[in-house]
Amino acid sequence: MSQEQHGKGGSADQKKPAAAPAKGTAAPRTATGSIPAQGNPGAAVSEYSTSASILTKTQKSQLGSQFADSSAERKRSSVLGTSMPSAQAVAAAAAEEEVSTVGMKFDGKDVPKVLQGRDVWIAVQAPLQSREGKRSAETYEMLIKQFGVTVNPRYSDDAPGKIRGHIFVWDVSRAMNCEIPHFVGAKELTLAQTCDWLRHEGPMRGWKRVSGADIFEAANSGRLVIALPRETRTKHLAVVLPQAMPDDGSPRLTGICLKRDVSVHPREMFGAKPVDCFYHD
Repeated sequence: MSQEQHGKGGSADQKKPAAAPAKGTAAPRTATGSIPAQGNPGAAVSEYSTSASILTKTQKSQLGSQFADSSAERKRSSVLGTSMPSAQAVAAAAAEEEVSTVGMKFDGKDVPKVLQGRDVWIAVQAPLQSREGKRSAETYEMLIKQFGVTVNPRYSDDAPGKIRGHIFVWDVSRAMNCEIPHFVGAKELTLAQTCDWLRHEGPMRGWKRVSGADIFEAANSGRLVIALPRETRTKHLAVVLPQAMPDDGSPRLTGICLKRDVSVHPREMFGAKPVDCFYHD
C-alpha cells in the first residue's frame, strides 16, 4: 500500500461519526435555582404557582449587570432553562388580560390574596397591570391601591428597622411592566442596592430623571414615578401618585420608609424634603 493510500485510510478512520444517543434516553432537566417563579401571562392567576418558572424580561436583559455576581451567574446559567413564549402567545395573552382587567377597582384595604405572600422568591402576579402606550392616571392609581401598602402583610417589616419598601416598589414596577428588579440574575438586592440600581443603572434601562412640574405631568399621564432622597446616603424610595401639584411643589408619596402610608410629604416619608425622581414610559 502506498504512503498516499495509507494516509487516506488513516483520515477515514479519524472521521468516524460519533455514536447516536440511545433511544428512550430522557432529555436533561433544568431547574430555576433561586430565581423567582413567574406566572404564565396567558393563564389564570394561581396563588404562588411554580409550574411556569421563567425569567422576567428585565432579569434576562440584566444578566451582564454590574450588580450581578459573576460566579453566581455562571452557576445559574448552568442550570437555568431560558425558553420564552412566542410573540403571538404574548400578544394574545396581553389582549385577553386587557379585556379582563377593564373597570377593576381597589380601595387599598381589601388586598387580593395572591398579592399577600411574604415569600420574595416567588414573584406575585398582579390582577391589574399597565403597559407602555396604554397608560392612564386612573389605571395607575388603581394599580397601586391593589397592593394595599398600609395593610398588606407582604410589606410588614422583616425585623425592627428592616423595612420592605423596595419589595413594594418591585411589585408595583412589575405590574407597570417596567421592573425595578429585586433580583439581578441570581443576586437578591437589598434596599440600598435597589436605590443604587435606580440611580446608576436605571437610566440605561429606560428610567429618566424628572423634576419640577414634569414630575406631576408624568404621574398624571399614568407613568410610574419613583422618588428617592437627594441625599444619597439616605437609602429610601417611594412611589409618586397621580396628583395636582401642591403649593410647595413637593410630590406626595406612597410607600414604606420612615412611615408606611399613602400621600405623605417627602419630609415625613424620607426625613428630608429635596428628592430626586425617575419615571419610565
